[in-house]
Amino acid sequence: MKGILSREEKGKKVRRSQLIIGLILILVMVFGTVGYAFSDKSDENPEKIEYNGVKFIKANEYWNFNLNGNSFITKYNPKEVENITLVSYLSINSYTNKPLYIVSDSNEPNYEISRNLNPFVLRIQNSCISEEDCIGNLPVKNCSEDNVIIIKEPKTEGITESIFQQDNCIFITSSIENQTRYADVFLFKILGI
Repeated sequence: MKGILSREEKGKKVRRSQLIIGLILILVMVFGTVGYAFSDKSDENPEKIEYNGVKFIKANEYWNFNLNGNSFITKYNPKEVENITLVSYLSINSYTNKPLYIVSDSNEPNYEISRNLNPFVLRIQNSCISEEDCIGNLPVKNCSEDNVIIIKEPKTEGITESIFQQDNCIFITSSIENQTRYADVFLFKILGI
């Protein structure tokens, strides 16, 4: 059986409960602040490199850089792909205010090229390089008249990955997981990095 409590005793009990709750809240705030102080602050000290006078800063999983007042975002930096060579006479001026056609089944390298060249080109459009391989109502383009980037997987085993230019076409033959790496090599080459 519970005894009857006086007002004083009830007041003491309420104050003691409030004090305990207050102490718990203070401890939560102190430990939260200490935890935040020791937490990972990778965004405050991003990874940075400089390559041919261009500064690259990594944010999340992408490299950001500025060149001639324009911002670019790539998955790889030039040091990560410097073992891949592309001999090409094309530059960003070769694509400026002209349509760019892409032949590819992969989304990631298409997006890599599109997000970086979209401010420069007239438009970017999917296309075909031959009528036999064309699916749907895509336009058929050729290397002598149009700027075309062809990205494909090797059809047979033993074919090495490569990137090369033929007329106005850039051919990227690579496994799916390396296609964005080769797309970045193309971007660095035409940007003069």
